[in-house]
Amino acid sequence: MAKAKKSTIKFQKNHLKGAIEKRRQKQKATQIYKKRNPKKFGRGAQGQGGSSGGDDEDENGGNEEEAEKQDSGDEKTKDMSVDEFFNNDLDSDDEEPESDNEDFAGIDTIVEEDDGSDVDIAPKKQTAAEKKKQAAKEEAAQKIQLDALKEKDPEFYKYLQENDSELLDFDGEMEDLVSEEEDDEDENDDVVTEGDEDEEMEEVKPTKKSKKADEPVEEETMDGVPLVTKEMVATWQTALVEKHSLRSLRRLLLAFRAGAHLHDAEDDRTYAYKINSPIVFNKLVVTCLKHVIPTFDHHLPTQTTGSGKPKPVNSGSKYTTLQPLIKSFLQNTLFLLKELTDQDMIYFVIRESEKAIRYLVGFPKIAKDLLKHLLFLWSSASDRVRIISFLTIRTLCLQLGSNYLDLALKGVYLTFVRFAKTTTMHTLPNLHLMQNCVAQLYGMDFDRSYQHGFVYVRQLAIHLRNAVLVKTKESFKAVYNWQYLHCLGLWAQVVSTHALTSAGQPTALHTLIYPLVQVSLGALRLIPTSTYYPLRFQIVRNLIQVVENTGTFIPLAPFLFEVLEGGEMKRAGRKGTLKPLEWDLGFKCSKDYKGSRVYQDGVGEQVYELMTEYYALFSTSISFPELVIPAIVQLKRFIKKSSLVKLTKQFAGLVEKLEQNARFIEQERAKADFSPSDATGVSSFLRHQDKEKTPLGSYWKGVKRSVMAKRKMIEEARKDRAERETKDASAPSSGRNSKDDEEEEDDEESMDEDDLEEIEDDYSE
Repeated sequence: MAKAKKSTIKFQKNHLKGAIEKRRQKQKATQIYKKRNPKKFGRGAQGQGGSSGGDDEDENGGNEEEAEKQDSGDEKTKDMSVDEFFNNDLDSDDEEPESDNEDFAGIDTIVEEDDGSDVDIAPKKQTAAEKKKQAAKEEAAQKIQLDALKEKDPEFYKYLQENDSELLDFDGEMEDLVSEEEDDEDENDDVVTEGDEDEEMEEVKPTKKSKKADEPVEEETMDGVPLVTKEMVATWQTALVEKHSLRSLRRLLLAFRAGAHLHDAEDDRTYAYKINSPIVFNKLVVTCLKHVIPTFDHHLPTQTTGSGKPKPVNSGSKYTTLQPLIKSFLQNTLFLLKELTDQDMIYFVIRESEKAIRYLVGFPKIAKDLLKHLLFLWSSASDRVRIISFLTIRTLCLQLGSNYLDLALKGVYLTFVRFAKTTTMHTLPNLHLMQNCVAQLYGMDFDRSYQHGFVYVRQLAIHLRNAVLVKTKESFKAVYNWQYLHCLGLWAQVVSTHALTSAGQPTALHTLIYPLVQVSLGALRLIPTSTYYPLRFQIVRNLIQVVENTGTFIPLAPFLFEVLEGGEMKRAGRKGTLKPLEWDLGFKCSKDYKGSRVYQDGVGEQVYELMTEYYALFSTSISFPELVIPAIVQLKRFIKKSSLVKLTKQFAGLVEKLEQNARFIEQERAKADFSPSDATGVSSFLRHQDKEKTPLGSYWKGVKRSVMAKRKMIEEARKDRAERETKDASAPSSGRNSKDDEEEEDDEESMDEDDLEEIEDDYSE
């Protein structure tokens, strides 16, 4: 028989004694258990166990003596194969696989205070000798796995022999990758080297089947550690592209690990490679992100179930072999992503790493950490990175299952709430983007989205109830703030988008319409003063969106009539040089605007736009003539009493169109051949009639065009102002301006005494 391999002799010399001792302990424990349970194993169990134990003891004792003698060990192993030598002695030393559900308690740590439920028990520190011993055991276990792979999957084993034969001659290089988690926990004691690899590379001659792409390049060193060069990276890349070499993949991942921790100031470990050039670093990162995942996909192709869904990649002999490599790549990619600051580089890393999401199924800790960081980028980075981060979160939910969808639904909502604390012309576009993203994610699973939506709408209702019952300044501020207002707008968009299917059938989210409307109207009526007209208009606009997309009738006209009948529109306005109020950047009116002509004109325009849009939604309804009677009466009364010439002309035109549309519906009703009790006929009345071709619908189309043009002008003006502020910010600013800004911000979120007096008078009435 051929001479035993170096790794076998090394194990026999250094670690066989410990393996035999563990085997003896296991045999003694088995004998004691059999003695205590004679009924289960029979009366002869004790004697048989004892005799077999004695034989093994004699045999193991002989082996132990031979292990202590270096020369006699070589003679003994000549008569047995490697498989017979190990004889499954190390089976008891294999670590149990990590559970898929480990530390998967949710993403509460992102949004809640740490409750201590996710505490990791720190492992006991190991000495250098124990670490070497453990590494040797892992090498031996890996050899056993490769031998088992030869029997279970001969095709894959043959592929390794032909294309990557050096992988089968296990040389200890996996020690660096397998021990990554131990390195993170015990940073001071860990030194990553390639000594075993270098020794074996000197003695083992390359086989004929090995190709030039796998041959080691002449290495430059720095402080005794190999230095990564462009030639080395190019060689590894060629091996991955042409042969999908696992050996080159391991070396590339070791270099990638060193590159990812290159700028970690707190890391004092020594890695297998060093990098001293930014050009080499960029090439290494690009090579890893572009070619490592295709190599994994080549060895672990996507398999589908009978229903066509892809199977999870967390089992099989090939996966067991590649698992340390996959884990190393995912951990280092995530660490690199956290360290990057350049937005273009962050975008590239996220875009390429999205292809590796299917491999996260076996690593829930990494998946949860990645989701947490993606949520952070989604709320704080540039628009480009925000979009790619959200798309990656969505892909993660699709590929990893419903549990991660629950984490994502909770994470995106609470991240949105945190970001919505303040609203300025700089943050408003990002808020709209995030709101659209949340609404899209809540459409992936209606049942789970309903469970989350019910909880969060209920929280809004609890805040509103406390404000109504307690009636203090703090309780009112819990409702009248930007976070509460944006949450109402968010749920209005979610419900209006996903309450009905494409076929018009109600989904689980349809049941949230009623509680959401009740909470919104309750917040609108909480402080019915002219100071909070901006908040009233924003809530009405949200509910109009629900009416338009779900067909639900919500009586919103009375809340607009209250504005026309209020004292703000009756008294003569104060002239001044104030700028027009930006209604989407505030939920309350400042003292300077109250009673001014500018505020009156703005309030009248908002009522005119909202009332026209609201009634245009029912322009084809069979009950339209009866629906608009209160509006016509109220508007004619206001036109008669008001002194605002421009506003009265606008309302006069609206009244005319309401009357024209009422006559149009009455003419169509005269042609109907069904009775009012026929629900089917009533619901199908003018179903296919285009609303824009009705008198009121065409009128609203023109008004909407002018409103959109006005909004576009406002947005352009805001961009110009933002650019000017950016230039001014680069110049030194005086302390007085910053102090004034703080006072304005405090005034926006505070509630003055006049408001509280008006509230008390309103509730007393």
